[in-house]
Amino acid sequence: MMPASLLSGLPALPGRRVNVFGEPDEEEFVRVAVPVVAHLSFADMLGLLMESGGLVYEELDDDQAVRDALNFAILATDVVMFDDQAANALAALHGRGDRATVKWARALAAAITRVYGVAA
Repeated sequence: MMPASLLSGLPALPGRRVNVFGEPDEEEFVRVAVPVVAHLSFADMLGLLMESGGLVYEELDDDQAVRDALNFAILATDVVMFDDQAANALAALHGRGDRATVKWARALAAAITRVYGVAA
């Protein structure tokens, strides 16, 4: 990994030894926080959580767990895959797929609507 140098005069948040999730880790390089804005549709969120969220049914009632899972899924997913995942997730939401996948899509959809206030 290539270390970074901050030029003088540029605004930057103080660097800390943390991992990519912001948790303290003395063995990591110094990292700076970079604000990123993502505009996700309901379908994008559903696709991300179905493919890479790592949630289980017991966590769907925990708003913070849903937010954390979406943040992780965004980091773990290639942006090019968003559209395909969203299409597959909406198909499952509308009943196309095996029973377990459709049930999971609908449970995730309810959690997304509750936590983020958006719906299909």
